[in-house]
Amino acid sequence: MIGAALSHPASASPATETGPDQAPVTHRLGLAATFDRLAAGAAARDVARTPIHAETTELKAAGFGALRLGPDAVSLPDLFRLARDLATADPNIAHVFRNHFFAVETHRRTPDDPLSARVLRLARAGATFGVAFNEISTAPAGGIGQPPAARLDPDGDGYRLSGRKIYSTGNLYADWLFVSAIDGRTGEVRQVLVPAGAEGVRLDDDWDGFGQKLTGSGTTVFDRVRVGAGDVFAPPQQAGDAPFLHGFTFHQVYLTTAISGIVNRIFRDALDVVRARSRNFYHALTERPRDEPELQAAVGRIAAWRAAVEAVTDRAASALDLAWAGAGGPDAAALSTAASLAAAEAKVVTDETAANLAGLLIDVSSGSGVTVTRALDRHWRNIKVISSHNPRLYKERVLGDHYLNATALPTGAFF
Repeated sequence: MIGAALSHPASASPATETGPDQAPVTHRLGLAATFDRLAAGAAARDVARTPIHAETTELKAAGFGALRLGPDAVSLPDLFRLARDLATADPNIAHVFRNHFFAVETHRRTPDDPLSARVLRLARAGATFGVAFNEISTAPAGGIGQPPAARLDPDGDGYRLSGRKIYSTGNLYADWLFVSAIDGRTGEVRQVLVPAGAEGVRLDDDWDGFGQKLTGSGTTVFDRVRVGAGDVFAPPQQAGDAPFLHGFTFHQVYLTTAISGIVNRIFRDALDVVRARSRNFYHALTERPRDEPELQAAVGRIAAWRAAVEAVTDRAASALDLAWAGAGGPDAAALSTAASLAAAEAKVVTDETAANLAGLLIDVSSGSGVTVTRALDRHWRNIKVISSHNPRLYKERVLGDHYLNATALPTGAFF
């Protein structure tokens, strides 16, 4: 579907290579030209805070949300490579699809379950999914088992859903929403599947973060939204076929992969700004900045660290692929732990390295690169906002405790 809709010459901009034929998956699917076009407007969209409705709609229509479905489904590592290339173009757009891809990945494991069959059918038709789980609370972030404040009040043979959720990444562009709420009949925690455009659903674009401005990570409000009994179900951790121990590692690998895409853009921007500079400082060693040894070394450093970031995120994606494939098997716990360790290590390396490289980009650009319209500062801002999802300082401590004392890893979100 994607190849037919978005074909392009094989000579488009470089992307991560994969597979025995060494053809980048982004090229094979005909997406490179589209990603290049999305990249061309990324800075302007950031400066003007222009919502990305048209961009996400185009990708959905091309089948981007169904990449893991059907006979031509891409592998899980290739999905992450595609996410990296999309983040290279615009990390806001890449981030919008994170919760959707996790929903698809989860329900791929149980295709015969009625809910899973419905979710997969909608995804194949081009629909995307968001989540509304986070609420203002004093409970620890990312914990398991904290009861939601949203409620399902009985209404005839169905319910009325009411509540207010925050950090609703991607919901502004989603077609369906998974919502956590308390069942007013039983007092149990339930999940609800609601059309994003249903009467009583309000999506507020009130996210005020200094980065990832366009992800729609604001507030989702449910005001007595009518819900049928068939749209209410047990959350995955309470279902018979629960996700394997560290299933939420997917989110961490996806976020780190998005940052690795920003690092790709930093490298390309560094080449562009240095090549475009026509003046050098009076105390420089060469006339042209691109011939300056210090600038050459800085660009070389960015290139080398870019390669390291790509390698460590690919390693995490491969470990997650093995764990996902081995879920339910005799080695599930070991594979799952290995995936969590790889994801945490990738995050520690990538978060700090990427932020440093974003600063180095400003160094090589000099005064000509600090204009608001060029928006080179967006790379640092986007990196810091994405990396704030379970900060690396906590990961470092957990890694050290595990290796020193064989302490079990956390099993909640982002581990």
